[in-house]
Amino acid sequence: MIAVVAKRDFIGFVRDGRFSWVGGLALVLLLSSIAVGWRHHSELAQERRAAQLEGYETWVAQGRKNPHSAAHLGMFVFKPETTLALFDPGLEPYVGATVWLEAHEQSDLKFRPARDATGLRRFGDLSAAFVLQMIGPLVVLLIGFDAFAGEREQGTLRQLSSLGVPPHRLLWGKATAVAAGVATLLVPTVVLLLAAVFASGDLGDSLARLAWLLLGYCLYLGTFLFSTLAVSAAAPNSRVALIVLLAAWIVATVVIPRAASELSRIQYPTPTAFAFDSAVADGLEHARRQALEENFHVKRSQDVPIEETGRALQIDDHAAYLVFDKHYGALWDVFARQQRAQETIGLLSPLVALRGLSTGMAGTDLAHQRDFAAAAERHRRLIQDMMSDDRIVHAGAEGYNYQADAELWRKVPPFDYASPPSGWALARCWPNLVVLAAGFVLSLLSAVASVRRLRPL
Repeated sequence: MIAVVAKRDFIGFVRDGRFSWVGGLALVLLLSSIAVGWRHHSELAQERRAAQLEGYETWVAQGRKNPHSAAHLGMFVFKPETTLALFDPGLEPYVGATVWLEAHEQSDLKFRPARDATGLRRFGDLSAAFVLQMIGPLVVLLIGFDAFAGEREQGTLRQLSSLGVPPHRLLWGKATAVAAGVATLLVPTVVLLLAAVFASGDLGDSLARLAWLLLGYCLYLGTFLFSTLAVSAAAPNSRVALIVLLAAWIVATVVIPRAASELSRIQYPTPTAFAFDSAVADGLEHARRQALEENFHVKRSQDVPIEETGRALQIDDHAAYLVFDKHYGALWDVFARQQRAQETIGLLSPLVALRGLSTGMAGTDLAHQRDFAAAAERHRRLIQDMMSDDRIVHAGAEGYNYQADAELWRKVPPFDYASPPSGWALARCWPNLVVLAAGFVLSLLSAVASVRRLRPL
Protein backbone atom coordinates (compact mmCIF):
# COMPACT_ATOMS: atom_id res chain seq x y z
CA MET A 1 0.00 0.00 0.00
CA ILE A 2 2.88 2.38 0.78
CA ALA A 3 4.36 1.72 -2.65
CA VAL A 4 1.02 2.36 -4.34
CA VAL A 5 0.58 5.68 -2.54
CA ALA A 6 4.18 6.69 -3.32
CA LYS A 7 3.81 5.85 -7.03
CA ARG A 8 0.53 7.73 -7.29
CA ASP A 9 1.91 10.87 -5.61
CA PHE A 10 5.15 10.84 -7.56
CA ILE A 11 3.35 10.56 -10.88
CA GLY A 12 1.02 13.35 -9.74
CA PHE A 13 3.61 16.01 -9.05
CA VAL A 14 5.58 15.02 -12.15
CA ARG A 15 2.51 15.44 -14.35
CA ASP A 16 1.47 18.82 -12.94
CA GLY A 17 4.90 20.26 -13.86
CA ARG A 18 6.08 21.33 -10.42
CA PHE A 19 8.79 18.74 -10.16
CA SER A 20 9.90 19.16 -13.76
CA TRP A 21 10.43 22.90 -13.38
CA VAL A 22 11.66 23.19 -9.81
CA GLY A 23 13.59 19.91 -9.66
CA GLY A 24 14.98 20.36 -13.17
CA LEU A 25 16.25 23.86 -12.43
CA ALA A 26 17.81 22.71 -9.17
CA LEU A 27 19.46 19.76 -10.92
CA VAL A 28 20.91 22.01 -13.63
CA LEU A 29 22.31 24.37 -10.99
CA LEU A 30 23.69 21.45 -9.02
CA LEU A 31 25.42 19.74 -11.94
CA SER A 32 26.75 23.06 -13.25
CA SER A 33 28.18 24.01 -9.87
CA ILE A 34 29.91 20.64 -9.51
CA ALA A 35 31.35 20.84 -13.02
CA VAL A 36 32.63 24.38 -12.47
CA GLY A 37 33.87 23.47 -9.00
CA TRP A 38 35.73 20.43 -10.32
CA ARG A 39 37.48 22.48 -12.99
CA HIS A 40 38.33 25.28 -10.57
CA HIS A 41 39.52 22.76 -7.97
CA SER A 42 41.82 21.01 -10.46
CA GLU A 43 43.32 24.25 -11.75
CA LEU A 44 43.80 25.68 -8.26
CA ALA A 45 45.40 22.49 -6.92
CA GLN A 46 47.84 22.44 -9.83
CA GLU A 47 48.69 26.12 -9.45
CA ARG A 48 49.33 25.76 -5.71
CA ARG A 49 51.61 22.77 -6.19
CA ALA A 50 53.56 24.54 -8.95
CA ALA A 51 53.90 27.79 -6.97
CA GLN A 52 55.06 26.02 -3.83
CA LEU A 53 57.60 23.93 -5.75
CA GLU A 54 58.93 27.02 -7.50
CA GLY A 55 59.24 28.82 -4.17
CA TYR A 56 61.26 25.98 -2.67
CA GLU A 57 63.51 25.79 -5.73
CA THR A 58 64.13 29.54 -5.40
CA TRP A 59 65.05 29.00 -1.76
CA VAL A 60 67.56 26.25 -2.59
CA ALA A 61 69.07 28.24 -5.50
CA GLN A 62 69.56 31.51 -3.62
CA GLY A 63 73.36 31.26 -3.60
CA ARG A 64 75.92 32.03 -0.90
CA LYS A 65 74.80 34.43 1.79
CA ASN A 66 74.51 34.88 5.50
CA PRO A 67 71.88 32.49 7.00
CA HIS A 68 70.09 35.44 8.60
CA SER A 69 69.73 37.12 5.21
CA ALA A 70 68.58 33.81 3.73
CA ALA A 71 65.83 33.53 6.33
CA HIS A 72 64.53 36.90 5.15
CA LEU A 73 64.16 35.58 1.60
CA GLY A 74 61.15 33.60 2.78
CA MET A 75 58.72 31.55 0.74
CA PHE A 76 55.01 31.10 0.18
CA VAL A 77 53.28 27.90 1.30
CA PHE A 78 49.80 26.84 0.23
CA LYS A 79 47.05 24.78 1.79
CA PRO A 80 46.45 21.77 -0.48
CA GLU A 81 43.00 21.57 -2.01
CA THR A 82 40.97 18.76 -0.46
CA THR A 83 38.93 16.67 -2.87
CA LEU A 84 35.59 17.65 -1.34
CA ALA A 85 36.43 21.36 -1.46
CA LEU A 86 34.93 21.32 -4.96
CA PHE A 87 31.61 20.49 -3.28
CA ASP A 88 31.83 22.99 -0.40
CA PRO A 89 34.57 25.67 -0.55
CA GLY A 90 33.60 26.75 2.97
CA LEU A 91 35.72 29.49 4.55
CA GLU A 92 38.68 29.37 2.17
CA PRO A 93 37.46 32.22 -0.08
CA TYR A 94 37.02 34.40 3.02
CA VAL A 95 40.04 33.33 5.10
CA GLY A 96 42.62 32.47 2.47
CA ALA A 97 44.88 29.46 1.97
CA THR A 98 48.35 31.02 1.56
CA VAL A 99 50.96 31.92 4.18
CA TRP A 100 54.17 33.90 3.72
CA LEU A 101 57.08 32.49 5.73
CA GLU A 102 59.73 35.06 6.64
CA ALA A 103 62.18 35.64 9.47
CA HIS A 104 60.96 37.25 12.71
CA GLU A 105 57.33 37.72 11.62
CA GLN A 106 54.34 35.42 11.77
CA SER A 107 52.03 36.01 8.84
CA ASP A 108 48.30 35.52 8.66
CA LEU A 109 46.52 33.80 5.77
CA LYS A 110 46.69 35.91 2.63
CA PHE A 111 45.04 36.43 -0.75
CA ARG A 112 41.37 36.05 0.12
CA PRO A 113 39.26 35.80 -3.07
CA ALA A 114 36.28 37.32 -1.25
CA ARG A 115 38.12 40.65 -1.04
CA ASP A 116 38.02 40.97 -4.81
CA ALA A 117 34.36 39.94 -5.10
CA THR A 118 31.27 42.13 -5.23
CA GLY A 119 28.75 42.55 -2.45
CA LEU A 120 26.65 39.75 -3.99
CA ARG A 121 29.06 37.29 -2.45
CA ARG A 122 27.36 37.94 0.88
CA PHE A 123 24.55 35.70 -0.35
CA GLY A 124 26.97 32.79 -0.78
CA ASP A 125 28.97 31.05 -3.49
CA LEU A 126 27.24 29.01 -6.16
CA SER A 127 28.57 25.66 -5.02
CA ALA A 128 26.91 22.27 -4.91
CA ALA A 129 26.65 22.62 -1.13
CA PHE A 130 24.89 25.99 -1.50
CA VAL A 131 22.37 24.55 -3.97
CA LEU A 132 21.51 21.62 -1.69
CA GLN A 133 21.39 23.82 1.41
CA MET A 134 19.20 26.56 -0.04
CA ILE A 135 17.38 25.15 -3.08
CA GLY A 136 17.03 21.58 -1.83
CA PRO A 137 14.53 22.44 0.95
CA LEU A 138 12.63 24.65 -1.49
CA VAL A 139 12.23 21.70 -3.86
CA VAL A 140 10.95 19.58 -0.97
CA LEU A 141 8.28 22.02 0.15
CA LEU A 142 7.13 22.92 -3.36
CA ILE A 143 6.45 19.31 -4.31
CA GLY A 144 5.11 18.27 -0.91
CA PHE A 145 3.10 21.20 0.42
CA ASP A 146 -0.23 19.80 -0.83
CA ALA A 147 0.47 16.16 0.03
CA PHE A 148 -2.39 16.08 2.55
CA ALA A 149 -3.99 19.52 2.15
CA GLY A 150 -4.52 18.94 -1.56
CA GLU A 151 -6.08 15.53 -0.94
CA ARG A 152 -8.49 17.15 1.53
CA GLU A 153 -9.47 19.88 -0.95
CA GLN A 154 -10.08 17.40 -3.77
CA GLY A 155 -12.09 15.06 -1.56
CA THR A 156 -9.79 12.09 -2.19
CA LEU A 157 -8.71 12.02 1.45
CA ARG A 158 -12.27 11.02 2.45
CA GLN A 159 -12.22 8.26 -0.16
CA LEU A 160 -8.92 6.89 1.13
CA SER A 161 -10.25 6.94 4.69
CA SER A 162 -13.42 5.09 3.63
CA LEU A 163 -11.24 2.39 2.05
CA GLY A 164 -9.54 1.85 5.39
CA VAL A 165 -6.10 3.18 4.44
CA PRO A 166 -4.25 3.77 7.74
CA PRO A 167 -2.92 7.32 8.18
CA HIS A 168 0.60 6.14 8.94
CA ARG A 169 0.76 4.31 5.61
CA LEU A 170 -0.36 7.47 3.86
CA LEU A 171 2.45 9.32 5.63
CA TRP A 172 5.14 6.86 4.61
CA GLY A 173 3.82 6.60 1.07
CA LYS A 174 3.86 10.35 0.57
CA ALA A 175 7.24 10.64 2.29
CA THR A 176 8.61 8.01 -0.11
CA ALA A 177 7.28 9.96 -3.11
CA VAL A 178 8.90 13.23 -1.99
CA ALA A 179 12.12 11.40 -1.07
CA ALA A 180 12.22 9.91 -4.57
CA GLY A 181 12.07 13.42 -5.97
CA VAL A 182 14.87 14.59 -3.68
CA ALA A 183 16.94 11.55 -4.67
CA THR A 184 17.14 12.92 -8.20
CA LEU A 185 19.26 15.70 -6.71
CA LEU A 186 21.34 13.64 -4.29
CA VAL A 187 22.17 10.66 -6.51
CA PRO A 188 23.87 12.62 -9.33
CA THR A 189 25.75 14.65 -6.72
CA VAL A 190 27.06 11.53 -4.98
CA VAL A 191 28.01 9.92 -8.30
CA LEU A 192 30.02 12.95 -9.41
CA LEU A 193 31.69 13.31 -6.02
CA LEU A 194 32.60 9.62 -6.06
CA ALA A 195 34.16 10.16 -9.49
CA ALA A 196 36.17 13.08 -8.10
CA VAL A 197 37.30 10.99 -5.11
CA PHE A 198 38.42 8.09 -7.30
CA ALA A 199 40.19 10.50 -9.66
CA SER A 200 42.11 12.01 -6.74
CA GLY A 201 43.27 8.59 -5.52
CA ASP A 202 42.53 9.46 -1.89
CA LEU A 203 39.96 6.74 -1.41
CA GLY A 204 40.06 5.90 2.28
CA ASP A 205 39.76 9.27 3.98
CA SER A 206 37.74 11.05 1.29
CA LEU A 207 35.20 8.23 1.09
CA ALA A 208 34.71 8.38 4.86
CA ARG A 209 34.24 12.15 4.69
CA LEU A 210 31.78 11.76 1.80
CA ALA A 211 29.76 9.20 3.77
CA TRP A 212 29.35 11.59 6.71
CA LEU A 213 28.48 14.40 4.30
CA LEU A 214 25.76 12.27 2.71
CA LEU A 215 24.34 11.36 6.11
CA GLY A 216 24.22 15.03 7.14
CA TYR A 217 22.44 16.15 3.97
CA CYS A 218 19.95 13.28 4.20
CA LEU A 219 19.08 14.28 7.76
CA TYR A 220 18.82 17.93 6.72
CA LEU A 221 16.52 17.33 3.74
CA GLY A 222 14.62 14.70 5.72
CA THR A 223 13.89 17.32 8.37
CA PHE A 224 12.30 19.59 5.78
CA LEU A 225 10.47 16.63 4.23
CA PHE A 226 8.66 15.57 7.40
CA SER A 227 8.11 19.18 8.47
CA THR A 228 6.43 19.81 5.12
CA LEU A 229 4.17 16.80 5.55
CA ALA A 230 3.34 17.84 9.11
CA VAL A 231 2.28 21.32 7.99
CA SER A 232 0.35 19.93 5.03
CA ALA A 233 -1.58 17.59 7.33
CA ALA A 234 -2.34 20.34 9.85
CA ALA A 235 -3.16 23.19 7.42
CA PRO A 236 -6.81 23.79 6.43
CA ASN A 237 -5.89 24.07 2.74
CA SER A 238 -2.88 23.92 0.41
CA ARG A 239 -2.60 27.72 0.10
CA VAL A 240 -2.12 28.14 3.82
CA ALA A 241 0.34 25.23 3.85
CA LEU A 242 2.42 26.82 1.07
CA ILE A 243 2.52 30.24 2.75
CA VAL A 244 3.54 28.76 6.11
CA LEU A 245 6.22 26.59 4.55
CA LEU A 246 7.69 29.40 2.44
CA ALA A 247 7.84 31.63 5.50
CA ALA A 248 9.52 28.85 7.50
CA TRP A 249 12.03 28.28 4.66
CA ILE A 250 12.99 31.96 4.59
CA VAL A 251 13.38 32.11 8.36
CA ALA A 252 15.35 28.86 8.59
CA THR A 253 17.70 29.42 5.64
CA VAL A 254 18.11 33.21 5.55
CA VAL A 255 16.99 35.02 8.69
CA ILE A 256 18.32 32.78 11.47
CA PRO A 257 21.76 32.03 9.92
CA ARG A 258 22.30 35.72 9.19
CA ALA A 259 21.12 36.78 12.65
CA ALA A 260 23.36 34.13 14.25
CA SER A 261 26.36 35.49 12.35
CA GLU A 262 25.71 39.10 13.32
CA LEU A 263 24.92 38.33 16.97
CA SER A 264 28.06 36.23 17.35
CA ARG A 265 30.22 39.12 16.11
CA ILE A 266 28.50 41.47 18.54
CA GLN A 267 28.99 39.07 21.43
CA TYR A 268 32.61 38.27 20.54
CA PRO A 269 33.96 41.22 18.53
CA THR A 270 37.03 40.69 16.39
CA PRO A 271 39.85 43.21 16.94
CA THR A 272 40.62 45.53 14.07
CA ALA A 273 43.76 44.87 12.05
CA PHE A 274 45.34 48.05 13.42
CA ALA A 275 44.61 47.13 17.04
CA PHE A 276 45.86 43.59 16.55
CA ASP A 277 49.09 44.65 14.83
CA SER A 278 49.73 47.29 17.50
CA ALA A 279 49.24 44.76 20.31
CA VAL A 280 51.60 42.30 18.62
CA ALA A 281 54.24 45.01 18.02
CA ASP A 282 54.09 46.18 21.65
CA GLY A 283 54.36 42.60 22.90
CA LEU A 284 57.34 41.88 20.64
CA GLU A 285 59.18 45.01 21.73
CA HIS A 286 58.74 44.19 25.42
CA ALA A 287 59.63 40.50 25.04
CA ARG A 288 62.74 41.18 22.97
CA ARG A 289 64.00 43.90 25.32
CA GLN A 290 63.48 41.62 28.29
CA ALA A 291 65.28 38.73 26.54
CA LEU A 292 68.31 40.95 25.79
CA GLU A 293 68.52 42.19 29.37
CA GLU A 294 68.19 38.72 30.90
CA ASN A 295 70.68 36.97 28.61
CA PHE A 296 73.18 39.67 27.62
CA HIS A 297 72.55 42.52 30.11
CA VAL A 298 72.11 45.03 27.27
CA LYS A 299 69.11 46.99 26.04
CA ARG A 300 69.90 47.10 22.34
CA SER A 301 70.73 44.30 19.91
CA GLN A 302 73.57 46.45 18.54
CA ASP A 303 75.35 46.11 21.90
CA VAL A 304 75.49 42.31 21.75
CA PRO A 305 79.07 40.99 21.20
CA ILE A 306 79.66 39.93 17.62
CA GLU A 307 80.40 36.35 18.60
CA GLU A 308 77.02 36.14 20.32
CA THR A 309 74.88 37.54 17.50
CA GLY A 310 73.70 34.14 16.32
CA ARG A 311 72.57 33.13 19.81
CA ALA A 312 71.02 36.57 20.31
CA LEU A 313 68.92 36.16 17.18
CA GLN A 314 67.76 32.74 18.32
CA ILE A 315 66.85 33.99 21.78
CA ASP A 316 65.05 36.94 20.21
CA ASP A 317 63.06 34.61 17.97
CA HIS A 318 62.08 32.28 20.80
CA ALA A 319 60.88 35.26 22.83
CA ALA A 320 58.80 36.34 19.83
CA TYR A 321 57.30 32.87 19.50
CA LEU A 322 55.57 33.28 22.86
CA VAL A 323 54.12 36.63 21.79
CA PHE A 324 52.86 35.27 18.48
CA ASP A 325 51.33 32.24 20.19
CA LYS A 326 49.53 34.47 22.67
CA HIS A 327 48.03 36.97 20.21
CA TYR A 328 47.33 34.68 17.25
CA GLY A 329 45.99 32.02 19.59
CA ALA A 330 43.64 34.58 21.15
CA LEU A 331 42.48 35.69 17.68
CA TRP A 332 41.72 32.12 16.59
CA ASP A 333 39.92 31.57 19.91
CA VAL A 334 37.68 34.58 19.17
CA PHE A 335 36.78 33.03 15.83
CA ALA A 336 36.06 29.71 17.55
CA ARG A 337 33.82 31.39 20.13
CA GLN A 338 31.95 33.16 17.34
CA GLN A 339 31.39 29.83 15.66
CA ARG A 340 30.13 28.19 18.85
CA ALA A 341 27.80 31.14 19.44
CA GLN A 342 26.42 30.78 15.91
CA GLU A 343 25.86 27.06 16.44
CA THR A 344 24.04 27.75 19.72
CA ILE A 345 21.76 30.34 18.14
CA GLY A 346 21.45 28.11 15.10
CA LEU A 347 19.70 25.39 17.10
CA LEU A 348 16.57 27.03 15.70
CA SER A 349 17.72 26.26 12.14
CA PRO A 350 19.19 22.99 10.83
CA LEU A 351 21.09 24.94 8.16
CA VAL A 352 23.62 26.28 10.68
CA ALA A 353 24.38 22.77 11.92
CA LEU A 354 24.60 21.43 8.37
CA ARG A 355 27.08 24.12 7.33
CA GLY A 356 29.33 23.20 10.24
CA LEU A 357 29.25 19.52 9.29
CA SER A 358 29.56 20.19 5.56
CA THR A 359 32.61 22.46 5.77
CA GLY A 360 34.18 20.23 8.41
CA MET A 361 33.92 17.10 6.27
CA ALA A 362 35.01 19.03 3.18
CA GLY A 363 38.12 20.23 5.05
CA THR A 364 37.30 23.91 4.58
CA ASP A 365 36.09 24.93 8.04
CA LEU A 366 37.74 27.02 10.75
CA ALA A 367 39.44 24.06 12.44
CA HIS A 368 41.16 22.96 9.20
CA GLN A 369 42.24 26.54 8.43
CA ARG A 370 43.71 26.88 11.91
CA ASP A 371 45.52 23.55 11.62
CA PHE A 372 47.10 24.63 8.33
CA ALA A 373 48.13 28.00 9.74
CA ALA A 374 49.75 26.27 12.73
CA ALA A 375 51.64 23.87 10.43
CA ALA A 376 52.89 26.77 8.31
CA GLU A 377 54.10 28.61 11.43
CA ARG A 378 55.92 25.49 12.65
CA HIS A 379 57.71 25.30 9.31
CA ARG A 380 58.67 28.97 9.51
CA ARG A 381 60.13 28.43 12.97
CA LEU A 382 62.00 25.36 11.74
CA ILE A 383 63.66 27.45 9.03
CA GLN A 384 64.40 30.21 11.51
CA ASP A 385 65.94 27.86 14.08
CA MET A 386 68.05 26.06 11.46
CA MET A 387 69.45 29.35 10.20
CA SER A 388 70.17 30.56 13.75
CA ASP A 389 71.82 27.25 14.69
CA ASP A 390 74.15 27.56 11.73
CA ARG A 391 74.99 31.15 12.68
CA ILE A 392 75.82 30.01 16.22
CA VAL A 393 78.13 27.26 14.94
CA HIS A 394 80.06 29.66 12.72
CA ALA A 395 79.81 32.79 14.84
CA GLY A 396 83.38 32.77 16.10
CA ALA A 397 85.04 32.26 12.74
CA GLU A 398 83.69 34.99 10.47
CA GLY A 399 80.94 36.78 12.38
CA TYR A 400 78.79 38.96 10.16
CA ASN A 401 80.87 38.00 7.12
CA TYR A 402 80.00 34.31 7.35
CA GLN A 403 78.17 32.96 4.30
CA ALA A 404 76.52 29.59 3.87
CA ASP A 405 75.85 27.80 0.59
CA ALA A 406 73.22 25.56 -0.97
CA GLU A 407 74.17 22.66 1.29
CA LEU A 408 72.48 24.48 4.20
CA TRP A 409 69.47 25.56 2.15
CA ARG A 410 68.83 21.95 1.06
CA LYS A 411 68.70 20.83 4.69
CA VAL A 412 65.45 22.72 5.03
CA PRO A 413 62.71 20.23 4.04
CA PRO A 414 59.95 21.27 1.63
CA PHE A 415 56.68 22.20 3.29
CA ASP A 416 54.49 19.12 3.21
CA TYR A 417 51.06 19.53 4.74
CA ALA A 418 48.34 16.89 4.80
CA SER A 419 44.81 17.56 6.02
CA PRO A 420 43.88 15.82 9.28
CA PRO A 421 42.00 12.52 8.93
CA SER A 422 38.22 12.24 8.84
CA GLY A 423 38.14 11.06 12.48
CA TRP A 424 39.80 14.32 13.55
CA ALA A 425 37.19 16.30 11.62
CA LEU A 426 34.29 14.23 12.94
CA ALA A 427 35.45 14.76 16.53
CA ARG A 428 34.89 18.48 15.98
CA CYS A 429 31.66 18.14 13.96
CA TRP A 430 29.72 15.58 15.98
CA PRO A 431 27.63 18.24 17.82
CA ASN A 432 26.37 19.42 14.43
CA LEU A 433 25.50 15.86 13.49
CA VAL A 434 23.62 15.40 16.76
CA VAL A 435 21.62 18.60 16.12
CA LEU A 436 20.72 17.41 12.61
CA ALA A 437 19.64 14.01 13.95
CA ALA A 438 17.56 15.66 16.67
CA GLY A 439 15.89 17.95 14.14
CA PHE A 440 15.09 14.97 11.92
CA VAL A 441 13.53 13.02 14.81
CA LEU A 442 11.47 16.01 15.95
CA SER A 443 10.16 16.64 12.43
CA LEU A 444 9.28 12.96 12.07
CA LEU A 445 7.39 12.95 15.38
CA SER A 446 5.53 16.12 14.41
CA ALA A 447 4.51 14.56 11.10
CA VAL A 448 3.27 11.41 12.84
CA ALA A 449 1.32 13.48 15.36
CA SER A 450 -0.25 15.66 12.66
CA VAL A 451 -1.28 12.68 10.57
CA ARG A 452 -2.87 10.96 13.57
CA ARG A 453 -5.10 14.01 14.02
CA LEU A 454 -5.84 14.14 10.31
CA ARG A 455 -9.50 14.63 9.39
CA PRO A 456 -10.90 14.21 5.86
CA LEU A 457 -12.66 17.58 6.11
